[in-house]
Amino acid sequence: MCPLCFSKNFELIGKPEVSNVARQVLKSEYYVAQCIYRNYYFVSPSLKLSPEQWAVLYNEEYFPIMTKRHINSRKKDIVKRLTTISRFLKQNSKKFLDIGCGEGYMLLETIKRGWEVTGIDIVDNRRTEVKISGINFIKSDLLSLKLPSDFYDIIYIDSVLEHVVNPAEYLSEVKRILKPGGIVYIGVPNEDCLFNTFRSLIFKLIRKNICAKIKPFKQPYHVGGFNNRSLKFAIKQNDFEILIQRNFAGRLRFLNYKFLSGNFFIALSIEPISLLSIPLRREDYLEIYVRKQ
Repeated sequence: MCPLCFSKNFELIGKPEVSNVARQVLKSEYYVAQCIYRNYYFVSPSLKLSPEQWAVLYNEEYFPIMTKRHINSRKKDIVKRLTTISRFLKQNSKKFLDIGCGEGYMLLETIKRGWEVTGIDIVDNRRTEVKISGINFIKSDLLSLKLPSDFYDIIYIDSVLEHVVNPAEYLSEVKRILKPGGIVYIGVPNEDCLFNTFRSLIFKLIRKNICAKIKPFKQPYHVGGFNNRSLKFAIKQNDFEILIQRNFAGRLRFLNYKFLSGNFFIALSIEPISLLSIPLRREDYLEIYVRKQ
């Protein structure tokens, strides 16, 4: 069953890659599936791991070492997103929740603005300066917390929904805890980007039984995959008002990695594809700002 629209009309499109780390926790054989109606990608059968098993996957080595340019670029993106959110927010209060806060860069920027800030994540990978800042942090998944209804003014969900096995339930909970008029920012990879199309073609030639989509058992451990169609469905399913929707690419990403490192050469090799995806509107990432009506 599709975990986004609950349709039973889907097809299995191949087996996923499995890393040595993932082999420590997997006990069954899994496939990558695609919903016929919504084009959402997911793991079949449904993936059920304990918090301890998830922690094995999302250990402290999950986040790559970033260059100064990469850090500065992320800070600029964060400031731009918060400025956009503030423009749409009608209420004066600023209760901010960062779901899947990771290293905590967004938390540091929001606390500077005097907002009431909370970060949650299933593992604690916060940077030292975030830990000593006094920002409220909860080590948990969203659904287990049972947060109060109509409480937060802003909910930030960047690079998170692709990591949850139950996106419909997750977004329903986000809607419940968000105040009327509150703003949600959602960012997810675009599974139908041009790069993934090239990657799928290569896999069909040399790795015929392995699916190139979502990579649930290898970094970055994406257990679900969105495109424009499935993301819009997820938003409309919860009656959110769409304010901005954008498809964009990570240009010059090779500069984000240490010079001459493996990641540097990988990112450099796919830069032409990233540039070509711009006029074709098949870029790597999707973001959307929505309001609870």
